[in-house]
Amino acid sequence: MPYKILIVDDHPLMREGLAAVINALPGGAEVFVAGNAVEALEQAEFHTPLDLVLLDFGLPDAEGCNLIQALRTRSCGAPVIVVSAEEDPLIAQRALALGAHSFIPKSQSATTILQAAKLALTQGNTSARHAPMPEPINPAAPTPVLTARQLDILLMLDQGMTNLDIGLRLGLAEKTVKNHITGLFAALGSVNRLQSIRRARDLGLLV
Repeated sequence: MPYKILIVDDHPLMREGLAAVINALPGGAEVFVAGNAVEALEQAEFHTPLDLVLLDFGLPDAEGCNLIQALRTRSCGAPVIVVSAEEDPLIAQRALALGAHSFIPKSQSATTILQAAKLALTQGNTSARHAPMPEPINPAAPTPVLTARQLDILLMLDQGMTNLDIGLRLGLAEKTVKNHITGLFAALGSVNRLQSIRRARDLGLLV
């Protein structure tokens, strides 16, 4: 059975381009399109349950972050990939925090978008969330201070995600992900992923 995928973008050329990319998915896709927020919500409700939504973050008639949540509600929780002309990491972080599966700048290649779509369809919406951190087991041992990005990546390492998958999820180049992981290893005093995860669990950074 083909995937049911909604593409939301106010530029017809972009919609057609994304549809061509999505039609390359193994198994095929039934593609629905919308040019504004009102159409998007109507399409999501009419065709629910959807398997995936590709959303332009810069629609003129809606605030992107609000639309992410509304679309997920109307589509029975379908993962939402944000495709944006913006490349501001703060915007990407906000979109991910509000439930987007991944954030892909429009400057990326069609191959990157296709890989992100495959990942979302395989994993569903499993965006990392920070659980409340318990007290360290040994109060005498100081807990390493990790950046928000390092915490995001730590949670994704715990899910078994590759550097490429993490980059697609966060809208980062694979080299940038490797740099963050190197910093994470240094902060935790570890030499590989497995040791980092074990160390983080011992410190209460993972549950």
